[in-house]
Amino acid sequence: MRKEYAQQTTRRTFGNRKTRKLARDSIFWPGINAQITDFISKCSVCLENRRSNTKEPMAESETPELPWMTVGTDIFYWNNNNYLIIVDYYSRYFEIAKLENIRASCVITHMKSVFARHGIPSKVRSDSGSQYVSAEFRQFAESWGFTHTVSSPHYQQSNGLAERFVQSVKKMLSKSKQDGKDPYIAMLKYRNTPLENLDSPAQLLMNRRLRTTIPTIKNRLKPKCGNLKNTQRKMKQQKMNQKQYYDKSSKPLPELQPNDTIRFQHNPKGKWDQGTVVRINNTPNSYVIETPEGQIFKRNRKHLLKTKEDKIEQTSLEEANENNHNDFDNITDEQSLEPSFVRRSERSVKKPTRLIEEC
Repeated sequence: MRKEYAQQTTRRTFGNRKTRKLARDSIFWPGINAQITDFISKCSVCLENRRSNTKEPMAESETPELPWMTVGTDIFYWNNNNYLIIVDYYSRYFEIAKLENIRASCVITHMKSVFARHGIPSKVRSDSGSQYVSAEFRQFAESWGFTHTVSSPHYQQSNGLAERFVQSVKKMLSKSKQDGKDPYIAMLKYRNTPLENLDSPAQLLMNRRLRTTIPTIKNRLKPKCGNLKNTQRKMKQQKMNQKQYYDKSSKPLPELQPNDTIRFQHNPKGKWDQGTVVRINNTPNSYVIETPEGQIFKRNRKHLLKTKEDKIEQTSLEEANENNHNDFDNITDEQSLEPSFVRRSERSVKKPTRLIEEC
């Protein structure tokens, strides 16, 4: 009786809290809340249309010890053209390059040009775009001697600095185009503008101010070594403040283990599909998952939901084809020739009786 009533209440389209309120308004027994919650956790329709997970606490990223030691890169589209952006995590100094195409070879060529000016970084962070996960880019990373870290699909926070600068650069280019100004002058002014509680990107990267269209005295353009320890201390304090503010509305998610039954999102606001955890990925909070159809995906923990559903066994394509072949073999010639319905061309036709024949 209790099980049947709990099933009746969970057939509604409400969430967990409202469903429990609806049940308690009509009937009560010890443990009703836990039983209804258990039913909802196994309800396939409820899980498929569930809201996205709340954001997790901000992962603490290591403050680079030196300029141009860690960089982020991304590709963006603006004004009918594709652009490559590279941002230094230490100085916030960025470089952009217009791409002739978005193939890996073109991206690598422009990255080599930037690295030839500023040096080869120790770490390069990017999203999981086809250019960055290609074998050609892996070979580039090995031959040039840098570590390449790829973020999970649909989780831009892992490559947050480059993503943030894409929006800033797009605004900068759009405003310059609208005002009829030179976009390179706008980028020059940004590189020469002091950051909050820090020196300018140019000073942090090259220990000097850049000459702009704004008049200045020569002494201000002389190279000047900054206080590296003081700069790092300020950067760490900034990150701590950002994390403290961000974590106010966040919630940590429990770690998943291989063979856990889960639901995952193909995109951040999509429905939840069934899957199984294959293994924990190398990058933080990243997992490799497999669907009942055998497809392999990589997803961040934010886009995964552990469930109590029964694991769906996979049916291989060969088994399915074999079953279909056996079904056809079981049909006899007599069965295959005799249709289960009378076709229009085979219906018995009764000719109309004419008046001359009745006489």
